[in-house]
Amino acid sequence: MPSTTTDSDGTSPGTGKRRVPLNRAAVVAAGRRVARDEGLSAVTLRRIAAELGVTAMALYRHVGDKRELLVAMLDDVAEQLELPDGHGSPSDRLVLAFRALHDHLTTEPWVTEVLKAGELFGPRASRFVEHVLALLEEAGLTDEQAADAYWALWWYTFGHLSYLPALRPEGLPARHELMTRVRMNDHPRLARMLSRPPRRAAAQDAFVPGLQALLRGLLAD
Repeated sequence: MPSTTTDSDGTSPGTGKRRVPLNRAAVVAAGRRVARDEGLSAVTLRRIAAELGVTAMALYRHVGDKRELLVAMLDDVAEQLELPDGHGSPSDRLVLAFRALHDHLTTEPWVTEVLKAGELFGPRASRFVEHVLALLEEAGLTDEQAADAYWALWWYTFGHLSYLPALRPEGLPARHELMTRVRMNDHPRLARMLSRPPRRAAAQDAFVPGLQALLRGLLAD
């Protein structure tokens, strides 16, 4: 949407009427739309202002800078994550929890890019962490074991999410071209594996079995 001329408070000059309702929730929602549609690099206050049809100065009433905006966007994603109630063993409920997280973040690929930097996170994500730690405690782990298990489960999930963009169709031809430079006769096992190249759908399907295998190891007596 092209930018429109507005006063610093986001209202149209001469009318005193706001072109769009402007509040923190609207700014965060616009940030998420831009991140999903155009990628994380497109998320700037100027671009978000254009998306909303206001001046960049109008946004400073609601977010102080890009860093604050990204934290608010992460928080919004975390708040919308539904933790499944579920029944059954702690292991079964842990699978449900991490599958819900994985599916939720798959629709917001920019989140993985933000988290790769290591500094930012959404404070409301603590609800998910507390839920997982409670299940690990119910499974019989000590506080220390539960913390280690949580990180192992998160790193597995995060690694899987990080790799999914590499399986987009537009990236596969270049990947295949690079692999032609490998002397496959020297790597027969690799050659057999590459005869069944990973697909995005297959990678998605592999997430839960891998998660279950990891949990069996973490919760083994």
